[in-house]
Amino acid sequence: MGDRVILSPSLYYNISMLAKRQFKIALYFFATIALLGLILRLVPVMPLGVTYANVLHAHSHTAFLGWLHGGFIAFISFIFLKDKLQSRQFKNLYFFTIFNIAGIYISFLFQGYKFFSILFLSLFLIATYWFLIFFFKNKTEDKTYPATFRFIRAGLWLQFLSSLSPWSLGAVIKFLGKKSVFYKFDIFYYLHFQYNGWFLFASIGLALYLLERRNITLPALKVNWLYRLMLIAVFFGYFSNTLWAKPGWFFNFLALIGGSAEIVAFFMLLLIFKRYYRYLYHIISDFSYKVLQLVLVTFMIKAVLQFMGSFPYYADLTYSIRGFIIGYLHLVMLGIFTPFLLVLADEFQFIRLKKTYFKLFYVAFFITESIIFMRAVLWWFKIDADVVLLNWVLFIFTLFLAIGIWLIVFTKNKKNV
Repeated sequence: MGDRVILSPSLYYNISMLAKRQFKIALYFFATIALLGLILRLVPVMPLGVTYANVLHAHSHTAFLGWLHGGFIAFISFIFLKDKLQSRQFKNLYFFTIFNIAGIYISFLFQGYKFFSILFLSLFLIATYWFLIFFFKNKTEDKTYPATFRFIRAGLWLQFLSSLSPWSLGAVIKFLGKKSVFYKFDIFYYLHFQYNGWFLFASIGLALYLLERRNITLPALKVNWLYRLMLIAVFFGYFSNTLWAKPGWFFNFLALIGGSAEIVAFFMLLLIFKRYYRYLYHIISDFSYKVLQLVLVTFMIKAVLQFMGSFPYYADLTYSIRGFIIGYLHLVMLGIFTPFLLVLADEFQFIRLKKTYFKLFYVAFFITESIIFMRAVLWWFKIDADVVLLNWVLFIFTLFLAIGIWLIVFTKNKKNV
């Protein structure tokens, strides 16, 4: 099984506290993006005198880099860098990363996409390269948790691939312009390799860790197929983001391969967990088990939508109606990655996730998602609706969503009730 790093109880406690602190910082970023999301939903019904685009950029960049990236890195570091979390180099790396995320948040909010936001984004990308080098130089227990490590490794490299987009964006704007199809291809490339690549692979890897940490040897053949299918899904699936530009039948074919691979990969993941579901039920809390079931159902919905998006008609529809894009992104970010990270944090005892607060968050998320998709469908079928009323209802339930998030982040719970 490989050489397991043996730590004294006091050292393990210190490392656990450091990882817990990292995750708490990611949670604080989560709380700030909830506030910005609330502002974005309030602006259509009550103009606040803010620059909508600036708030949107701060909200989306901090969601990706501060909350999701920060949350996943906390767990990955805790599992594979245990004996390095207290090192000066890691602390410097982590401080540098957090400093730049805070800079991204503030600069986008007050300046928009200009010098300082671009500077902090560039420095953040350098921080991710620093982490990549540090990780592969200092990782441990990769042979103890082979399936976990395989997906984490792929996720980190996919994050690296996604980072090529911001570096190229300036040249694309200068030589081709923002109205060029290649500008949008570049933006979609970044988003795709972040949420379908880095975050999704990290999620699968950490989900497999729930089993591997109990010394379970996962079926190698099924894990290999899952891994290969997910790679096919992420690389070929990107082409579904180009179909709106009508690039030709070959791109349609590639997108269809990617969408199909993700459907098959989902069922392969189910087969792996089905074999151990009774055991999993006894090694995690009943509440965590139910939330993971919700996450799997949402992953299935995501896979179906991804498959549908590989057909030109639905690709055009999604591109032309912004509500479908917003709904899809929130479905993935708030319906898959966020509940998974919160459950994982509860299982690792980084936080105590109170059921009442999570239910408030999740019900509000479900209702806001329903409204967003309903509004998009109404637009699709050209059905008149009271836009002002829908915006108010959306804001009210976004308020409940934000309150649920703030309660999760800022309330200290001794019991998970």
